[in-house]
Amino acid sequence: MRKLLIALAVIVGMVVVAVAALPFVLTGDFIAQRIAAAVKERTGRDLDLRIASITLFPRLKAAVASAALSDVPGSGRPPMVEVGSAELEMPLWPLLHGTVELERLHVDGLRANLVVDAGGRANWDFRETGAVQGNQPVGPDGGKPQELPDLRLGDVRIGNVAAGYTDQRSGQSIALSDGSLVVAMPDLDTPAHIEGHAAVNGRALTLMAQVDSPRALAAGKPTAARGRLASDLFEVKLDAKPETDGRTGGPLSASVPDVAALAAWLGVPNAGTLPVRTVHLTGKAGLGGPQASLDDFNLALDDVKASGAVSADWSGKVPAVTLRVSVDPIDLDRFLPAPAPAQGTPAQGPAPASADAGWSDEPIDVSPLRRLNLDAVVDSKGTRIRGIGIGPTRTSISLRDGVLAVDVPDLPAFGGHSSSGLKVDATKQPASYALTMTANGLQAEQLLATFAGTNVIRGTTALNIDVTSAGGSQKALVSALMGTAHILFRDGALRGINIAAILRDPVAAATGRLQATARETDFAEFGGNFRLDHGVARTGDLRMLAPIFRVEGAGTVSLPDRRLDLRLEPTVTSSLKGQGGQFQQAGVTVPVLVTGSFGAPSIQPDFSGVALSAIKDPAKAAEAVRRLKEGASPADILGGFLGSGDSGNSGATDKPAGNLPLPIPGGQLPPALKDLFGR
Repeated sequence: MRKLLIALAVIVGMVVVAVAALPFVLTGDFIAQRIAAAVKERTGRDLDLRIASITLFPRLKAAVASAALSDVPGSGRPPMVEVGSAELEMPLWPLLHGTVELERLHVDGLRANLVVDAGGRANWDFRETGAVQGNQPVGPDGGKPQELPDLRLGDVRIGNVAAGYTDQRSGQSIALSDGSLVVAMPDLDTPAHIEGHAAVNGRALTLMAQVDSPRALAAGKPTAARGRLASDLFEVKLDAKPETDGRTGGPLSASVPDVAALAAWLGVPNAGTLPVRTVHLTGKAGLGGPQASLDDFNLALDDVKASGAVSADWSGKVPAVTLRVSVDPIDLDRFLPAPAPAQGTPAQGPAPASADAGWSDEPIDVSPLRRLNLDAVVDSKGTRIRGIGIGPTRTSISLRDGVLAVDVPDLPAFGGHSSSGLKVDATKQPASYALTMTANGLQAEQLLATFAGTNVIRGTTALNIDVTSAGGSQKALVSALMGTAHILFRDGALRGINIAAILRDPVAAATGRLQATARETDFAEFGGNFRLDHGVARTGDLRMLAPIFRVEGAGTVSLPDRRLDLRLEPTVTSSLKGQGGQFQQAGVTVPVLVTGSFGAPSIQPDFSGVALSAIKDPAKAAEAVRRLKEGASPADILGGFLGSGDSGNSGATDKPAGNLPLPIPGGQLPPALKDLFGR
């Protein structure tokens, strides 16, 4: 017994000595160094912490003279977070039992400098600078709510708060000053009250909130919550209560009476050009666990109305959003930049500047596709864009693990119907794209004017497209296009040339005496199959079916260069059979070249090829030389080659002019023919 008492006395003595020595061992500098080392290991940032005083027994009291957490290493910017001074007081004994009983916390002078750099990286993102954290995952752990310590807050006040936010990509800047926050929460099971005030870019902002059970809210269990965030430019209100399904839910409303003023207040560049003037949102909010929802919402952007439901789940590695929305008829032109003024039309001169402006090298950022999973169905009751009406349609959008799939099974537009599917795989570098599309009955004139800046063809259009590509910019995508396309125009006309008139009187066409003839070639069908290889579409089976002739053709359409290089071979038929007639040669063939840019295509007959073919007949060549010696004109000689009975006939001059002037100077032979005859 005596030895036991001696041992107990030694232990008690050691404890007393250790407790007595703690104030000398656990000094402010020692604690500050340990905390700074832990922060450096976890974030890669430097923490400059200066503790003015600290007392451990019987209550933990600490006074912080200053603290500063550095910005991204090498940025040259001031500290990301700075604290002027702080005082903390809490009993130590409850802390040893897992209860954080913060009786007093006063912070005076809190400043944050938040920056998103030109590359899109936020300075509060520690993922690339922090040290490896063992086997700890960076993301959520599957969504199981963390068990909170027992937290009790007494007098918690944060004053003299200032913050700055700058987005170097857009130039947006927000400054907060004179901020204060007061939190009253006796414990996690007693109603918590939060009150905050600040001046944001010179305007007052207030926050009022109450949560009946903070512990229940943190654990995803139902509780009552009310709040209001407002300034003189907007107001957001929530009044939620426990519901029978185990969630917290209730009415949510948001109102912005002047969007331009709000955007300007928040530093959004060009706020006055925003297309929306007012925003009003109402719905039933719900919160339970790692999920939130807004059911039966009604959104009004000026006179644009939408309704539906949206929910979010952040229990996985990336947030998942489900959306079902119905949108009333909308004119999208108000949300798009004004089109560049046209410098002319294909009938009068160059096409709009956009037709041949080239493809953009601007990088396409697909990284947002890897940060969200989305399941959305959008029902549109009608859309109008750039004067084009699009009928009611349903669009299904699926985004999962970085792969986006968009499906539009029926899109009424351009006077017809189309169905399309788009797939974007953002998990690859560069991202890959796949597009399938079928369409029928589209009006070619509207379609080409919208997407190619020309009206060279009119009629109805049928399309069948299956293409793939990969690239990091618009230009790269167009240059990497691979796949097939079938295009067929029906019951229309090719503008800019009258092939029938050329075949009836080649000499008049060659000498420019058909200028007054209508510049259109009517057809029953015109189209072919194209195979795309790195953006260049090649075809060898172009065909046109017309009443008195048929056309076969081949060539290329270079999408990267926006240029055409097609050769059409028209042949007069022996009968007036229409669509589906047999291809029978019964007369002269005059090739037609379709070349140039999309915006200003050139459509002209190739008379030099006709003449070169004609002089292959030795007898006719000898006759031509004899007649030239006798003083005959080149036009008369060409008429002999082509079999024209009346080379002096100027053609039908009483017909109306067409849309595209035939690029042959009036009354002049093409240069190739002049060289051929030496005149």
